[in-house]
Amino acid sequence: MKLQQRLMGALLVGMLALAAGAPHRDLPDRSPAQSGPCASIHRLKPELELSQRVTFVLAPAYGQTEVTITNCLLGRDGYTQQWNARGFAGSAGFARPGPVYVNSLQTPTGSYSVTEAFGRSNPGTSLGYRELTEDSYWGGREGRRFNSYFEGAGEFPDEPLWRYMQAGDYQQAAVVNYNRAPDARPVHGRSFAIFLHAGLRETWGCISTDLATVEKFLRDTHPGDRIIMGVESELFKALESQR
Repeated sequence: MKLQQRLMGALLVGMLALAAGAPHRDLPDRSPAQSGPCASIHRLKPELELSQRVTFVLAPAYGQTEVTITNCLLGRDGYTQQWNARGFAGSAGFARPGPVYVNSLQTPTGSYSVTEAFGRSNPGTSLGYRELTEDSYWGGREGRRFNSYFEGAGEFPDEPLWRYMQAGDYQQAAVVNYNRAPDARPVHGRSFAIFLHAGLRETWGCISTDLATVEKFLRDTHPGDRIIMGVESELFKALESQR
């Protein structure tokens, strides 16, 4: 009985010591290993690691339109996931790496910067932001206004941003710099007006998700942060090959 009491006493002392913060180096680390796209950024091009925040938009396969949007923040120990959400790509899914053309209904694959946004009113973003008016258009015709915002008399294929906002799609939107500066020289005939916007349905090539997620993205994103889009397994292969 005395031996049993001593053992119980020793066990109690040990438990109290742990509760008080005593060293316990012999205990195994049971924290789960980080996984997912945020943990894989180191496999991609080195310049991506200069971005404070990277957002992935990933589909499981070509031809699949439903995507997962994952937001990653750079900290002392690398990128960690901040949030994820459901969304949709173009109605023909993601294109394979390379140019994407008008009316293909495909979403471009690749890594792009984000520098500006627009919508009904600024939700608190540090991106360059424009509040839409009835004269707001996105240029689709060849010329200096191609793939950029302008105000005036738009003509097809210019996009009437105000009308689409009233329909619910462009209540908030971030511009993905595909086929436009600062990421590339605009080429007429290739896809234009690639946005991350509200709507949560298949698109003509944009990424759509719910309004709350777009607003969260806008508040979190700073000029030069990047968005990486495509089919998950193929995207990492394509970007790694460019290192």
